[in-house]
Amino acid sequence: MLTKRIIACLDVRGGRVVKGVQFVDIVDAGDPAELAHRHARGGADEIVLLDITATHEGLVCAVYGGGWDTFCRRC
Repeated sequence: MLTKRIIACLDVRGGRVVKGVQFVDIVDAGDPAELAHRHARGGADEIVLLDITATHEGLVCAVYGGGWDTFCRRC
């Protein structure tokens, strides 16, 4: 039997969470750590931090394991 999971995705640009529609009219929405903790307390099973400028800036990012260790490098 399949179980439902809540996966929150936070769009990040310049180290801040942002909100926008199709990457237009982007506005600051807050601190990534604070918002991730809020989602975790709210019951999220997983939290994804998506760097919306990584491809444009030539970055490759990955999160390893269950921790918050992040590896980023320029291509």
